[in-house]
Amino acid sequence: MKKSNHFANPFAAWTGHRLFHVVAGTLVGAMAVTQASAMLPIPEPALGSPLALQVADNSSRASAQAVNSKITASLISVDATGQELLVPVDANTRLQAGNVLEYQGYFTNTNTDRVRKMTVTMSIPEQVELLGGVAPEFPYGSADGNTFARMPLRGKIDNQLQEIPLKYYQAVRWDIEGVGLNDTVMVKYRARVK
Repeated sequence: MKKSNHFANPFAAWTGHRLFHVVAGTLVGAMAVTQASAMLPIPEPALGSPLALQVADNSSRASAQAVNSKITASLISVDATGQELLVPVDANTRLQAGNVLEYQGYFTNTNTDRVRKMTVTMSIPEQVELLGGVAPEFPYGSADGNTFARMPLRGKIDNQLQEIPLKYYQAVRWDIEGVGLNDTVMVKYRARVK
């Protein structure tokens, strides 16, 4: 009897999972909601998207479509000299429990003016656990996907206030200020396949 290797297709467990959601608004409080089509590299039905984006600027609701986004995932490996390599995940990548991935989100301001403040939220898929490598510095984290606080998160464990282990995080959020016209910002984190 042949055993099924669910890691042979790295995207099978994630099919249908929403990888990101984009929300934009202005400083006066108007909000618009739009969907971003960025997904992990091929195949198309791959990961669906845990990314929320909120833009605050002086322009109209059209600013929601004026930020282009792209999400990538790379498998971290080491070459013969001990140098770390990022190998893009694609349909031929065979993931196994313990593999370390780096998720990177790229956001390009295509507004007619700079964006004063952009809030980017990336959720952490259920099939992986956060390891660290979070950039830029001073992000917010969430253990429930809804409530965010500065990292590291702290909570009561056995009646003592302690840091919550990264493996329990469900999302990471960044506040990015002053994104110039046609400037691209990158956010990233590393996670281990469960």
